[in-house]
Amino acid sequence: MARRKAGDKRLTVVTVVLLAALAIIAGKLVIIQGLEAAHYKKLAAQQRDVDIKVAPRRGSITDREGEILAISEDCSTVYATPYLVKNKKAVASKLAPVLGEDPADLEKKLSEKSGFVYLERKLDKTIADRIKKMKLPGIGFVDESKRFYPLGKLASQVLGVVDIDNKGQAGLEMYYNDLLGGKPGEVVLEKDAAGNPIPGSEKKQVQEVDGTDLQLTLDKDIQASVEDSLATAVDAYSAKAGTAVVMDCNTGDILAMASSPTFDPNNRDKIDPDAMRNRAITDVYEPGSAMKIVTAVAALQEGVVNPDTVINVQSQLKVADSTFKDAEPLPTRKLTFSQIISQSSNVGTIQVSQALGSKRLDEYLNRFGVGHKTGVDFPGEVGGLLPSLSAWTGTSCATISIGQGVSITPLQLACVAGTVANGGRKICPHFLKAKVEGTAVKDMGLGGLGEEILTKDTCTKMTGIMEQVLSPTGTGPKAAVNYYRVAGKTGTAEKPEKGGAGYSGTYMATFVGFAPAERPRIVCMVVLDEPTPIWGGDTAAPTFHDIMSYSLQHLKIPPSWGMPAGAQGGNTNGGDSPTSD
Repeated sequence: MARRKAGDKRLTVVTVVLLAALAIIAGKLVIIQGLEAAHYKKLAAQQRDVDIKVAPRRGSITDREGEILAISEDCSTVYATPYLVKNKKAVASKLAPVLGEDPADLEKKLSEKSGFVYLERKLDKTIADRIKKMKLPGIGFVDESKRFYPLGKLASQVLGVVDIDNKGQAGLEMYYNDLLGGKPGEVVLEKDAAGNPIPGSEKKQVQEVDGTDLQLTLDKDIQASVEDSLATAVDAYSAKAGTAVVMDCNTGDILAMASSPTFDPNNRDKIDPDAMRNRAITDVYEPGSAMKIVTAVAALQEGVVNPDTVINVQSQLKVADSTFKDAEPLPTRKLTFSQIISQSSNVGTIQVSQALGSKRLDEYLNRFGVGHKTGVDFPGEVGGLLPSLSAWTGTSCATISIGQGVSITPLQLACVAGTVANGGRKICPHFLKAKVEGTAVKDMGLGGLGEEILTKDTCTKMTGIMEQVLSPTGTGPKAAVNYYRVAGKTGTAEKPEKGGAGYSGTYMATFVGFAPAERPRIVCMVVLDEPTPIWGGDTAAPTFHDIMSYSLQHLKIPPSWGMPAGAQGGNTNGGDSPTSD
């Protein structure tokens, strides 16, 4: 009897324990399958599913005539699944000569404790096909594309570069990356226990959207001419660097922009970062006498002077605690305002700026956008430096009127001259001309002309003065172009010390101008960094001549009627006054 009771008791305890265990299990199942179902479903999907990104094809870039400047080429990426490669040394030995790598390095990659490792990204299709024919276990391929620049160095600083994943890293490739890059697609597959995708197990697919093709305002032929002329000038005048811009002064279309030295974007491993700078937009400098364009138009429009106003130009001029002189010591003399600008007299310009006054000079500098960004569609544009009027000192009006103590980009200076050329409207410079979508070309309507800041009468007077710069008695006769009337301005500016204290004794040489003067179509500016000789009229001016001569003919712009060859210029050396205290 006692044994039966003990047995019943044990049975009861076991039953209670089992029921309790079942209750716990049932409760856990309720929690897992009910309350936390979504969480465990997500974990299971992470273990079972593989998410594969499908890269879109990057849009191509062409010049204004449809010539391809940047395009994406099909290629293959070679990868390995290390645990599927049994004889790693043998596989590494077979792949090394094809990939051009050290067998030991490849064997190290194949020995990684990973389900995936890249062996070579963006491999040429022909080389990838050779590897495919080897049928090596554990070696796989992914179709990709790589960026290729068919014209090599041409416009490389404008176009920029992309990284290994085809994302823009510089230039227009970076600025328009969202348009060019498209949108990646996505495929979700189930994978087996070994981690390999199961064919036909697609759960979800998002179609990739290829990038948009872009057409630029650049003209590849003018661009090539600019780059050749700059390289020749940098070499001929032993300059550190050179920059040039060619732009349609009536639309803001940038036809060419280049800096020397340059680089080949197809050889990423050999690129000097300094050569990647698009100096026309990202670098500033003191323009020197080229800034007299702003001072002159301000004085003309405000009625301070007329082109034929005679001024008694002193041999030297003391302003506050500084004394200003011209490039060569000259006695006090009478010059017309036109002669003051065409001969680039510092003293005469300062005398006119004093009559104009600091307030009005500052107003016109701001009207032209000096010290402000142009808004060009390019990354990294800088605005330069124009001190606020409240910060001007006793010599500021004098120094700024001759291009000292103020800094601008070469593109800003081209826009200043272009405003005079088009009759007084501000220029909105731009690179993008159109988007190409399918068979349709959509003009983006960028750039063009902005507000009117000068009267046509002022621009006509200033154009006449700037034409005299290229006469035999002016500072820029070497910029003259046969059969065309050209208007321009030289500049020779001493470079400030890097710390900002004083000047370095080295110079920047500039020439900026437009043609034909009677019906302007294109504006061009050239700046050379530390050329020998230092004068803009001797170095930048002849470089401008080469670029403008080709551009006018290439665009089939009719010559100036009744103008014989050599009528505007001559062989007289031009020496504009370098700015100095």
